[in-house]
Amino acid sequence: MKFLLIVLLAASFSAFSGLFEFGGHAGIFLPAGDDLDQFKTSPIFGVDALVHMPMFAIEGSISYAPLSTDGLPGVTDYSANIIPVLAGIRTYAGPLFYAGGLAYHITSVSFVDIAGVKQDETKSKFGGYANVGTVLPVGGMDIEASLKYHLVDFDFDSAWFGLTAGINL
Repeated sequence: MKFLLIVLLAASFSAFSGLFEFGGHAGIFLPAGDDLDQFKTSPIFGVDALVHMPMFAIEGSISYAPLSTDGLPGVTDYSANIIPVLAGIRTYAGPLFYAGGLAYHITSVSFVDIAGVKQDETKSKFGGYANVGTVLPVGGMDIEASLKYHLVDFDFDSAWFGLTAGINL
């Protein structure tokens, strides 16, 4: 019975593989709102998935951004990162696309405070995102460049811009 399920799953995946695209992206992550006071421009990289339909596509991505800072007074060994998990709908207008959806942002911060005590904190917040970009077909791949607006916890004071480029296969 397990073998039959595996064969059916593999057959269904290969039958619909023309609808799916997977790829990776890299770029920069820019703070906006109140986060401008604490963070600098940081690198971001991750993976993408697209499921194409006749009029739109379902998009999803998982990224990782180690957040950069100039340092905080009285704090040592500071490190922070954010993992945005995005899922939404994309529509096309020629070579341009527009998208938006829900986001789940996982933020982790670690530092040693002025008293020498190590502090670790991880927070998870829902939010939204908007995405605009372009797709350039090259060979059997799509080169994609996009600008995403991440709205963490649906709060305009905690927003980020992601400027990325990547390849979808």
